Amino acid sequence: MLFEHLIYSTAIAIIAGMLWFKRTGRDPSWIIIVSAFAPDFDIFAGELFKKLDMIILINGAPIRHGDFHNIAFLLLFASAVALILRFAGMKFKDSFLFAGIGFGAHMFEDALVYNPAYSFFYPLSKLRFGIGIIDYIPGFYGIANIDILILGIVAMVLCVGIRTAYESNGGVKRIARTLGVAAAVMILMVPVFVALDIKVLEKVNSIAEIGYIDKWKFTPNASWDSTVFHSGLHSARIEVQGNESRRSGRWISEKIVVKPNSTYIFSAWGNTEGAGGNSQPVVRIVELNASGKSINQTRILFSKGNNDWTRKQAIFKTRPNTSRVYVYAIISKGFGTFWLDDVELYEEKSENNMIINGGFEEEVKSILIPNSQLEESKE
Repeated sequence: MLFEHLIYSTAIAIIAGMLWFKRTGRDPSWIIIVSAFAPDFDIFAGELFKKLDMIILINGAPIRHGDFHNIAFLLLFASAVALILRFAGMKFKDSFLFAGIGFGAHMFEDALVYNPAYSFFYPLSKLRFGIGIIDYIPGFYGIANIDILILGIVAMVLCVGIRTAYESNGGVKRIARTLGVAAAVMILMVPVFVALDIKVLEKVNSIAEIGYIDKWKFTPNASWDSTVFHSGLHSARIEVQGNESRRSGRWISEKIVVKPNSTYIFSAWGNTEGAGGNSQPVVRIVELNASGKSINQTRILFSKGNNDWTRKQAIFKTRPNTSRVYVYAIISKGFGTFWLDDVELYEEKSENNMIINGGFEEEVKSILIPNSQLEESKE
């Protein structure tokens, strides 16, 4: 989301500047663009403190990416910017509002792309929120998702057209200043990352912390485990630390073509440690119709507490309009650790396991997994 934040914040700045100029005769829209990367200061802060051999803790842990993505830092940042710019003769209200818009736009953009994203409402809530309308995979030189980037450019061009039509020549000059600020920010980003020796691909694109192995993906609080397994050398791990019921990360398989009105046997091996809370670990087989809409789910529940490897099985018949299925493992609202291994799906009277890499042994073959092959269920 490195370049996407710049493009979308520029589009927002053009329209916000137009509206504020009409109301007050002032256009501080450049503040939105400069503030658009403020939440990512946690990257710089974490790396800088490491270089200085300093340890600064937030919620008992060193600063990491995502710690500044919340309303507490939004208010602190907007207030600091407003106080500083006040010495430059700018109105406190203008600076506070536009710094807040830029900071908030960054968080909203992350929420649209990732699910879960960050604890945006901290300190009111530590729960991580997100919408996750797409699976973000950087494909433009590893620093941007080309689809999101193109949509952002289209949005920016539309905003330029709207303001030009509304303000004529005066609007063109103000738009040019806004675009100039965006270009300057883009140029300045490069030496900042180089000076701090930050690996852009690992830091900036680790926002959702989505991992991949062959035919599977996993999201935050889920991982590929080589220390606990039923067979082979790996398993899928899901963990919610503490004793507060929360939504965990997820393991999600690729989509698998199946027959409608057919009987299938779905099974998996599970292992739990300290599992508790409002719900227990669950593995679902989700049925999709031809348009990709979820139409039915069959679930396998694993017990709370501490349990050694146990095989669970479910037999189900696909709906008349079922086209594909995928596997979805999660601790919906609970805590503890859950390991999943040897997932199998057989059509009745068949000996062919339809789930490739059901033992989680194969590494990812390519990071550019098509979005159409990966789907999350809605609860």
